[in-house]
Amino acid sequence: MVEKENDEKLQDLEQQVFEALENQKRRDILRIVGENKGIAYTKILSASKIADSPTLSYHLKSLAPFIEQKDGKYRLTTIGKDAYNLLLKTHAYDKLALLQKNKVEVTIGNAVIWLAAIASAAYLGTDIILYTVFLPILAAMSLVVTYELFK
Repeated sequence: MVEKENDEKLQDLEQQVFEALENQKRRDILRIVGENKGIAYTKILSASKIADSPTLSYHLKSLAPFIEQKDGKYRLTTIGKDAYNLLLKTHAYDKLALLQKNKVEVTIGNAVIWLAAIASAAYLGTDIILYTVFLPILAAMSLVVTYELFK
């Protein structure tokens, strides 16, 4: 009987977690609280761009497993820190996936920037070694690193 109750509690927590995180505003609030070690309600309200206080209160109640209030400040709970870290990882993954998708454009953009730097150095009449040796070597290294990022 006790085991069944524990299973039900875990299922309830699991459902509560997924329901809380399916909402973008709640994920935004979780990020805001995670980025600030102890943040006031009014700062969450302004940073989250939620229109009114009752709506923020509703979302904060939904985030109860993740966020706690102590001394008038909101902080992440242990599970909140885990959820925040997961959000950071998925956000970083999204950016990497976007770069991977646009790898040709990123590499071409990198090459264009270096060509512009070399041409500018030549036009400005800087030391010939700078734009014939040093900048091309840096450009080649930069392109190799960019290429390696996409492996």
